[in-house]
Amino acid sequence: MWQRIFLCVLFSLITVLCNTVYGQYTLQAEGFIRDSVTLVTLPNVTVTLRGASIGTASTENGYYILRTTSDSMMMTVSCIGYETQNIPLKKGLNQIDVYLKPAVFTLDEVTVRPRRERYTRRDNPAVSFIERMIARRGSHNPHECDFYSYNMYEQRTVALLENPYDKVEHKNKQQFRSTGKTGFIQDYIDSTSLEGHKILPFYNEEVTSDYYYMKTPRTERRIITGYRRAGLFEFIPEEGLKHMIDEAFQDIDIFQDNISLFLNRFVSPLSAIGPLYYKYYLLDTIPVDNEICVDVGFVPFNTESFGFVGHLFVTLDSTYFVKKISMITPRDVNLNLIGEMTFTQEFARAGNGVGKLLRNDISMIFQFYPNMPSAYGRRIAVYHDHSFEKPPDMTVFEEKNPLIELESARRLSEEEWNGERMKAGDIQNTNVDKMMNQFREIPFYYWSEKVVDALSNGYVQTSTTNSKFELGPINTFVSGNALEGLRMRVGGGTTTKLSQQLFLDGYMAYGFKDNKLKGNAILEYSFNKKKNFHNEYPLHYLRAEYKYDINQLGQQNIYMNADNMFLTLKRRENNLLTYLQQAEFSYYRENFKGLGYSIKFRHLTEWATPDVPFRLIQADGMDMAVDHHLTSAQLVFFFRWAPNEKMFQTRSYRYAITIDAPIITLTHTTARKGVLGTDHTYNRTELGIRKRFWLSPFGYIDMYGHAGQVWNKAPYPLLLIPNANLSYLLESETFSLMNPMEFINDRYVSWETVYHLNGWVFNHTPLIKKLQLREVVSFRGWYGDLSNRNNPFLNRVGLYRFPENTYLMEDKPYMEMGVGVENIFKLLRLDYVWRLSYRDHFDTPKNGIRLKIVFGF
Repeated sequence: MWQRIFLCVLFSLITVLCNTVYGQYTLQAEGFIRDSVTLVTLPNVTVTLRGASIGTASTENGYYILRTTSDSMMMTVSCIGYETQNIPLKKGLNQIDVYLKPAVFTLDEVTVRPRRERYTRRDNPAVSFIERMIARRGSHNPHECDFYSYNMYEQRTVALLENPYDKVEHKNKQQFRSTGKTGFIQDYIDSTSLEGHKILPFYNEEVTSDYYYMKTPRTERRIITGYRRAGLFEFIPEEGLKHMIDEAFQDIDIFQDNISLFLNRFVSPLSAIGPLYYKYYLLDTIPVDNEICVDVGFVPFNTESFGFVGHLFVTLDSTYFVKKISMITPRDVNLNLIGEMTFTQEFARAGNGVGKLLRNDISMIFQFYPNMPSAYGRRIAVYHDHSFEKPPDMTVFEEKNPLIELESARRLSEEEWNGERMKAGDIQNTNVDKMMNQFREIPFYYWSEKVVDALSNGYVQTSTTNSKFELGPINTFVSGNALEGLRMRVGGGTTTKLSQQLFLDGYMAYGFKDNKLKGNAILEYSFNKKKNFHNEYPLHYLRAEYKYDINQLGQQNIYMNADNMFLTLKRRENNLLTYLQQAEFSYYRENFKGLGYSIKFRHLTEWATPDVPFRLIQADGMDMAVDHHLTSAQLVFFFRWAPNEKMFQTRSYRYAITIDAPIITLTHTTARKGVLGTDHTYNRTELGIRKRFWLSPFGYIDMYGHAGQVWNKAPYPLLLIPNANLSYLLESETFSLMNPMEFINDRYVSWETVYHLNGWVFNHTPLIKKLQLREVVSFRGWYGDLSNRNNPFLNRVGLYRFPENTYLMEDKPYMEMGVGVENIFKLLRLDYVWRLSYRDHFDTPKNGIRLKIVFGF
């Protein structure tokens, strides 16, 4: 989340450094050229001035710009298959978007004149044609062959764009002005990648790879033979950035029902529900690579929905083979950051009739807000040397890692890279690495990058180069709570610059109210060498940890530190705190199939506090405060299964980007009375599952389910306590209106369901749809029980009395429901939350407004 915010800051920073000026012309015309029916932009359209030898052509994105000092005032726009338009001009700047009308064509003795207002699916030859295509869409799938392989070159570039595509006055358009220390940027401005605009590349990534596929058993392996990256994002961890870039520029499969883009699902024009979602038009017959093809235009019924507008070029034979597809996202689609995305794919028919992808070209315009700097991103992937034969070396399928990088991949020479670019079609080198080295010689830019690095990663480097130790997290330096008062903390850890396998991490903290010093120390040995952080995927380590600190009963901070300064503001004071001393020794391993498992030995000692006393029930039914502590030596077994999981990697946490496949966790904790001072025999089992369900095109649902049981008699700190949230921030797997330790159980089931509608309602609401707001509905609950053996109200000898305002759960669950709006200013989510049950409990809120910072696409 925060990483994307800081990228916005970086875009603004680069814009300050990079500007240039337009030349002066007496007449200038510019804009987009679109198909008037499908609204798709049209490339290679001829634009001329009548009576003058001046002309241009629209770019791949359909954008044209015509500058001249001629006195001619009439512009002619012409394209094969469309009616020619003559457009009068005026002196100065002319912002004109041109909509060309398709001509009348005859196809298979059926005359088609596309008109949106008369569209019908019944007896529509275009719909019949596309239905036959959908029925045969799997017949050309190369993954139906026993083996499939190819080589690939891809280049991914992100650049500042000279002119945003918004219709604004010329004097307000972003320009590259370079003076003084930034004069060198003129050497790196590119005017060829996006005709009509100058771009300044600031991130570039090149990859060459070999792909191998085996049908039975289904196995895919990709071997990276060449890799390099350079530019503005170098401080972002490579693995985390990789998943972000992959999500933005991933391959799309038009033959599937849904197309995954930017953590959303778009309906494919060849989806089984396509005829219900799209309008189709038979536009023309044209040759593509010497084969006569039908040009099938398509556009969603609702251009604010997650679909595309574009053209399919399909062979005029019984195979319905797709030779090419060109499509864009509608300009009104409710998608953050993206002004426009353009996709082009080209296919060829192999000797066995199977389709093979030749070229995949994706480009997009990024813009955070109107009148802010725009960025241009493009990914070109070229595929060659396709084969459907058995690979000579079958050992490639025995590799456990589906993505293998050769040791020589990062050592390719410039001559070798030039050769790869030539094979891919003479793609140019952006020289981003040279430009960024010059930028970093400027003190203002150098220190700005360091600040953004610290904010995004949460740690401060202790050396300008090759820092072996770093301080952090910076959001825990100052905080506070009821037991400690003002809390100061300082910590940090070693980096891979010191050792790629041995890591030391920890902190010291001091509370000015309780005058106690706390701390934590971790020593970890990784069996895998790490590139950036100790917790890089896949994990395989031995770890020893010692900790003495406060314990917030009934509040588990799953996705952030408990003493994060942003959690200091709460709806009520939390005084249910104890002191906890804990020593752990653990072994953990995970593999590339998503299976992780660990065994951990834990010894803990917990001390009571005045607000959380340990009052032991005696034989006579009375209770007395005990001056001793709770001790438990535990053995913990943990399993986690998360197939096909994608994560964003930071130094301290790993966040799941996708949860399309289920994430299942199973934990069992056991302890035996008398072992190393353990007070109670203890067994606890918990099962959890998370899953996302896509309801394309109606959004998606995230579901979380948990269940657990304590099988023995145990004091309440070892029982099952719902995760209460006292802050005003929304957090997954917590209850916003429950108090800590309001309920204590020894068995439970809990759930959380969050439905993100992605603007399904607001997109159809006039005026509101311009705000690009999105609806969200949530429902969560906890249903637990307390067996007689753990019920202190039955005066069970040896148990601790529950703290005040702790209740037994009746024969009904605790439930909360929320209705909210997200994507406010593209950054915020606001929920109004109701407490649906147990509303009569003392000092508990019945409703409230909660906030979450969610920056997504």
